[in-house]
Amino acid sequence: MAARELARAGVRVALIDGSYPREKPCGGGVTGRALELARLAAPAAAPARAIDRVTFEASNRRAAVELTSQHDLRVFSRDGFDTALLSEAANAGAALTRARVNAIARHHGAWTITAGSTIVRAPWLLGADGAGGVVRKRVFRPFARAQLSVAAGSYVDGVETSEIVIAFVDRPSGYLWSFPRPGHLAVGACAQADETTPAAMHAVTDAWLDRYAPAAGRPRRRYAWPIPSLRAADIDAERPSGDGWMLLGDAAGLVDPITREGIFFALRSGLLAARALQSSRPAGAYASAVRDELHGELRRAARLKAGFYRPRFTRLLVDALGESRAVRGVMVDLIAGRQPYAGLKRRLLGTLEIGLMVRLVRAGST
Repeated sequence: MAARELARAGVRVALIDGSYPREKPCGGGVTGRALELARLAAPAAAPARAIDRVTFEASNRRAAVELTSQHDLRVFSRDGFDTALLSEAANAGAALTRARVNAIARHHGAWTITAGSTIVRAPWLLGADGAGGVVRKRVFRPFARAQLSVAAGSYVDGVETSEIVIAFVDRPSGYLWSFPRPGHLAVGACAQADETTPAAMHAVTDAWLDRYAPAAGRPRRRYAWPIPSLRAADIDAERPSGDGWMLLGDAAGLVDPITREGIFFALRSGLLAARALQSSRPAGAYASAVRDELHGELRRAARLKAGFYRPRFTRLLVDALGESRAVRGVMVDLIAGRQPYAGLKRRLLGTLEIGLMVRLVRAGST
C-alpha cells in the first residue's frame, strides 16, 4: 500500500518481497472500510467470497447475524488480495525485488539492504514484514511473548459456503474462526502466547472441524503464526518511527487485540506512511498520525479485551444476538468496521433492550 501510493506520487521506491506467490495464514476477512482504502483498480484480480451470514457460538449457544450488504465483509485468498496490491505498486513504478532480505545496515544517514544478489541504498526504510520480521528487530525491539497471540489452524480445500463462524473458547481464553475463502476454508484459533501453544490451538481447530459438516472428511493443511496482541500500556510504549525508519502493519503492532484483525490497520498505516514521507518531517508526522488515528481504537480494544472473553459475557452476547434485531444491527456494523469501540457501550444501551444490555455491559466490565 505504501509503495503503491508513493510510486503514484512519483517517488522512487524499491519494494523487496521474496514471499510471493503464496497463501498467507489468515482468515482473509476484509471489512468495508478496508476495501475502501484498498480501492483495487482491477478487483477481478483478487476474487473474493461475499458473506451473507456470521454465526456465533459460545457454550453450546448459537446465533446467526445476517449481513445486509455484500460490502459489509468479503473474504479473500490472501494470495490474490496481496498480489493484486503488489502488482498495482509495481505497475505504478515501484522497483520490485523478489528476494528475501539478508542484511540491513545503516551508514552515514542511509540504509543498505541486501536481498539475495540485490543491494538497495535508500534514505528511508519501511518495515512491513510482520510480527517476527527483521526490520522491527533492527530498528526497535522484538515483541515479548506476552505481546503476541498464537494462531493455529488448517486450510480445508473444496468447501463451498458463504457462512463465517466465530466460536468463543473458554480455555485458553480466545476464539476460533472459520472463513470461507475462494477455493478453501481457512479455520484457526488464537489465544495469548503466554497462555497456550500451537499444539493446543491445533487441538481446538481439529475438534471443531470434526463436527462442522461442510468440512467433513476433507483433508487439512495445517498452519500456525504469531499475531501482535498488545495491552494498552504496550501500545503507549510503541515507537512507530524513528531516524530514517517506519514500522507498518503487524510489524508496528497494529492489530485489534480483541478480533486480531489487522488488514485495515495495515492498509491504513501504509497510506499514512506514504503521506508522511511527502511531508517536511516524515518520522514525526507518521508517529503522530498513527497515534491519533489508530492507537486510540486499539487502546480501547485492549482495555475491553479481558471482559470481552469472559465466558459469562460471551454467553450473554450470543443470547443477545439471538433475541434482539437491534443488537444484531450493532454487530453488523462492528463486523463491517463502521462501529468503533468508542461509543459501543452507549449504542448497545441505546438499543432499547435495556435489561439485556445492562446485563451484557456489566458482564464485560466486572
